[in-house]
Amino acid sequence: MSSTTSTVQTKGIYHHLPTFPAHDGKKYSAIVTGANGISGSAIVDVLAENPERWETIYAVSRRPPVSTQAHVKGIAADFLSPPEDIAEILKKEGVKADYIFFASYVQPPTKAGEALWSNTDEMDKMNVSLLSNFLSALSINATIPTRFLLQTGGKHYALHLGPTKLPMTEDAPRIPHANFYFPQEDALSAWSRKHHTSWTVTRPGFIIGAVREATMNITHALAIYATVQKELGLALEFPADVAAWDVNKDLSVVRLIAYHAEWAVLTQGAANQALNIVDDSRFSWGAFWGVLAGWYGIPHGIPELDEGRYARVAMPDDAPRGFGGPGVVSVVWSFEGWAGKKEVRDAWERVQEREGLDAGLSPWRSERVMRECFALLDAEILGGWGRVESMDKSRRLGWCGWVDTKEGIRDAIEQLAELKMVPALE
Repeated sequence: MSSTTSTVQTKGIYHHLPTFPAHDGKKYSAIVTGANGISGSAIVDVLAENPERWETIYAVSRRPPVSTQAHVKGIAADFLSPPEDIAEILKKEGVKADYIFFASYVQPPTKAGEALWSNTDEMDKMNVSLLSNFLSALSINATIPTRFLLQTGGKHYALHLGPTKLPMTEDAPRIPHANFYFPQEDALSAWSRKHHTSWTVTRPGFIIGAVREATMNITHALAIYATVQKELGLALEFPADVAAWDVNKDLSVVRLIAYHAEWAVLTQGAANQALNIVDDSRFSWGAFWGVLAGWYGIPHGIPELDEGRYARVAMPDDAPRGFGGPGVVSVVWSFEGWAGKKEVRDAWERVQEREGLDAGLSPWRSERVMRECFALLDAEILGGWGRVESMDKSRRLGWCGWVDTKEGIRDAIEQLAELKMVPALE
């Protein structure tokens, strides 16, 4: 039986991260798409830490990010444009790519009253086009990387539609439902075979992070909720039932996603594989609720014990696990409904003015942004079924990285404060 030896390192709150001695000094070039987004920006930052390994990083998005680091080159490109136009931009900028990290995503707006992610046809059309247009542009320019990494997500397993088989494993058969991840994976696999290269797909859970450009960010919504409750002299109340309070829900701190992405493209065994990426930190909202309240110096509530006060909403289809009936969400109130109250908005505007926050980044800058911001928090917290993604496959390939989710959330709130999106924690 053969064995391998590898070294690991700790960087702040991130533990057992891999090192890459065989790749140091190689001076690779990388393309990171969606570079202004919550995942893309973190990938750029992680790669930029090691210029001896990543000599040139092309950070591509519709609005190019601004970087003070000479080896990070921002490029403006709209992947909904014709492939020929994208190819011309890449050619003009002299783009080369040993590795590609694709984190582009478009969330088309839903109509008032519609559920988050209900506009599946439009989501499919736009997000599949983002990838297929970019792949075609790479073909036109003969820009073929050693590895192309595509980030999708835990919705691959239909966890947003109800209880799934747990733990969620990468080799599980696809659960039939409208999901643009499937045609994206198929397009990338076919393109890679045609061009004799390799791919990797990563699947994070709900993402914890901080970035100006991401309106759909559960950390932002959570910090605003706690801030407003403090401003109103209220406790940190919990909107759902005991099941939602207790259940384990794996989350993914975005910088750990980025460390894992670098590891995945540089790991031979990860070629042509799908890999989950979560914090590997046991987490429940109930265990965290008192911690969050403590950060803001306010009391916290527990789930409502009077069963008669709950509204129960059944998911439209049978559980994705295939038996047991549809998932049922039991709630007393929702974050989206809370955010729609005048006294909540008024309280936030007082805080915003007093603390010198950026009003242009407030969720209340538009009805759409407000709904999406807080509906995403509802989607994460309210359901009472588990969201456990197995990390066994990555561990077998040598990945050991992990972060305490609580520490990741606090770090993200502190970053949001630096961006003048929420007040600083005391």
